[in-house]
Amino acid sequence: MILDFIGALFYIGIVYVVGQRTVKWLYKEENDLSADWLSFAVGFAELTIVSTFLYFTCRMPVQTIRIVWLLLGGVSVISLIKRKLFDRSGTAVLGCVAGLWLIMLLPGLAGGDQYYVYRGNCSDQQTYVEETVAMSMHPIGWYESRTEEQIGIISDVLWRGYRWSVSDRPSAGLMIAVLRWNGAGEIYWVVYLFRMFVQAMILPSLFYLFQTVAKQRPGKYRMWTAVGIVAAALYCAGFWGQIQYDIDAVSQMSSIAVLTALTAVFFQYMQRMAEGRECGGKQYVLLVLLASAGLALYLESAMLHGALYLVSGLVLFIREKKKPGWKQSIRTVFVPVLSLLIVIAANYRIVGFLKGQIYSSVDDGRQAWADYFNSWWLGRYGIDDGRITGPVSRLVNCILSVSGMYNMTVNYDRYYGVAALVLTGLAALTACLVLFCLVRPAFEKTERTAWMLWTSVLTGAVIVIGMCIGNKYWSAGKLLYYISPYWYAFLCMPLLQAENRRKLTTRLAVFLAVVMLFSNAKMVLERAYDTKINWACSGYRGNYPSDMIPGLKHWAKFTFDTKEIEEADGVIVRNLDMVSDHQFFLQYLKVKLTCAEIPFLPENDINYYGDKVEVSGKRSLQGNILTLEAVADENGRYEIRQTADQ
Repeated sequence: MILDFIGALFYIGIVYVVGQRTVKWLYKEENDLSADWLSFAVGFAELTIVSTFLYFTCRMPVQTIRIVWLLLGGVSVISLIKRKLFDRSGTAVLGCVAGLWLIMLLPGLAGGDQYYVYRGNCSDQQTYVEETVAMSMHPIGWYESRTEEQIGIISDVLWRGYRWSVSDRPSAGLMIAVLRWNGAGEIYWVVYLFRMFVQAMILPSLFYLFQTVAKQRPGKYRMWTAVGIVAAALYCAGFWGQIQYDIDAVSQMSSIAVLTALTAVFFQYMQRMAEGRECGGKQYVLLVLLASAGLALYLESAMLHGALYLVSGLVLFIREKKKPGWKQSIRTVFVPVLSLLIVIAANYRIVGFLKGQIYSSVDDGRQAWADYFNSWWLGRYGIDDGRITGPVSRLVNCILSVSGMYNMTVNYDRYYGVAALVLTGLAALTACLVLFCLVRPAFEKTERTAWMLWTSVLTGAVIVIGMCIGNKYWSAGKLLYYISPYWYAFLCMPLLQAENRRKLTTRLAVFLAVVMLFSNAKMVLERAYDTKINWACSGYRGNYPSDMIPGLKHWAKFTFDTKEIEEADGVIVRNLDMVSDHQFFLQYLKVKLTCAEIPFLPENDINYYGDKVEVSGKRSLQGNILTLEAVADENGRYEIRQTADQ
């Protein structure tokens, strides 16, 4: 674990210095310290595109890609030192991300594998883990030169991981594979280190968006900075960061920092166009770079962002009663074209995935998943079903929950009668305040960038509501996550802007922002408490997607360490079907054994979809063969233990 942690520190440092060097180069003509907040998003975007190109097009192994990373990091450090470009502003950005990352690692350090092997979506998490393992162990040419049986005899984990990497969006898994410096380390711990990093990396991108929209006065800069950083951190560690982590949305989380930074840069670009000024080349380069990485990391969200940009840009010019210049219009249209060409050059296989997602994202079969993944829409404690406040509580809970105040809904198991009526009334007033803030910019003077933020939020909300009307609830839930940084920023803005706070409307908007931030801070504290009392580490109880397979984490201990059997030449895994949904427990073992390069032969070999793995029967084990089986402890919880040698 220590070696993996040190490797992650190097990883974070390289992402930062590469991005810092690029940002300093792009903004060399201007003394714009705020651009330092783009360093992580830019560095991550660059390295994502480079790594994807080297692995899939140049067919390099991950070990060689790490060397390229080190070279890029070394060149960037030398350049920054030589030009004396390290400054307090850049160091503050690094400190914010590293500090938040360390804090967010604490639940995993306390809970171990039991906490982070998977959270609320074991299927997707297993996909990303297998993909990472496959890419980290062999270059793509190694897989292409072998048959399914030849790969499967070594490990079916490698075969499935390879198939995911060529038919999915593999850039996030590849970025985790690059982080796996220590081949003997624990893969699930490495994935956790990465996931907490990309979650913490949202902070500077969201803060940069705050700066772009709020346009705070210099006299209040220090106070504004502190509030803005805290607000951005609460997105990462509060409700929105936690729910997206708990549904194991690895690619989605990996793309948020990049796409949020892209949105801020786009707003700046469009403002220049609206003002009739020449759009700088630096912003154009950033648009193409960030859009390319956004597409590589998470196509679906990047495509939605394109739609938001189109609407917000058109509405801005309608509002300004201007027409953009034809040259600027053509350049703007070429941003998605160039970005898509770069992604295709890096990994042409992603085109097939794009076609598949377009057809399947709104497929009727997938919408049933909303019963699980969107359960949180009804609030933490559910609705007051069957009583007078029932219909009201349903609507109110939905409005509060999708506004990031999931845990501020009424507990109807605890409160009833007059108390429930009063609390429902207060919740309804808060929900009405949310709706008021949503329409407020329509009748008040709003700056251009704030107008575009509002237009983006409104457009996203209309799409989400439209999908719900069309019974596409799961798709609507996914889109809600994509616009969550902007919905969150929009609600925070009244607290961060230098408005006339004497106006009642402004005070109401500020009050809502404070309530929302309090709700998110409360959720951080509740998660810390939950980690202490919840042995199974299954996440929040109640209406929350935290236990996809009810009981699995409660009756299975994810505590196996391959160091206990590192001298083995092979392992036989006894039938685990006494464990609830044992295929995931078995898959957990197979991933660890594959990473430790220990051959294994399960007595009942199935994958995590429950399908029989036929090829494993062709494996032969020789030498020091150990046996692993699931043994129940005094509480009836199963754990993997070594039994007699064969």
